[in-house]
Amino acid sequence: MIRMRRGLAAAGVLLALGVACTGDSGDALDLSPPAESPFADIDSEGVVQDTSHRADTFHVAQATADTLVVRSTPEEHGDEIRTLTASEEVSGQVVCLVSQELGDWVSIYLPTGPEDTIGWVKRDDVTLTRHQYRIEIDRAAHSLTVFNGADPVVTTRIAIGPDAPAAGSRLFVKDLVATPDPAGPYGSYAYGLSGSFNDLAAFTSGTGVVALHGTNDPATLGLDVDHGSVALDPAALTSLVQTVGLPLGTPVEVTG
Repeated sequence: MIRMRRGLAAAGVLLALGVACTGDSGDALDLSPPAESPFADIDSEGVVQDTSHRADTFHVAQATADTLVVRSTPEEHGDEIRTLTASEEVSGQVVCLVSQELGDWVSIYLPTGPEDTIGWVKRDDVTLTRHQYRIEIDRAAHSLTVFNGADPVVTTRIAIGPDAPAAGSRLFVKDLVATPDPAGPYGSYAYGLSGSFNDLAAFTSGTGVVALHGTNDPATLGLDVDHGSVALDPAALTSLVQTVGLPLGTPVEVTG
């Protein structure tokens, strides 16, 4: 994917949002050390095997500066595996799903690169928040459900495009943008997903964005389509943005 330039934010394309959360402030969090992944066990065919161990609360790290150094181990002399940069993210923020905490270090899932890529960042370099939202996408049933804890808060039909994540993918929501053309193929909003760079210029052509987005053709919901990623009913997507306030860092599991 083409990397995003900060200049697009100045053009008014971005919807600048902080990390929404529920629960207490980040300073009060006790993350140490969760034995379970934030994700359910998914087999090679994308079937959820066991959700009995699923964490009730998910933790999110947002960089406090424009760059965030990620190391291979939780120590100052650990190899630097990547430097995450806010200007390379569509939202202008570095937001990561947390795997675990160890002392002064936090293990995070990276927002770009292969899914499940994990590295360590200094706790002082991030703000920690938490929430209870998660998303399940069933490609076979062409459906998407958003849960808050055990409770489904939104269930909607979806259209599956060529840029949609494959069954078995385990991603997270890393940004929220207002699209350049609300009447275009992506509707009014898009939640960018981890694992790739998204290019807002692609919103005008309907290709190349790995995201949960709207559609200007609701008749395609429930079908496979030849453009886009995961298209939601526009009313459901607007509800997620304006009513639910879906947090960044929400885990996304894909089955089917």
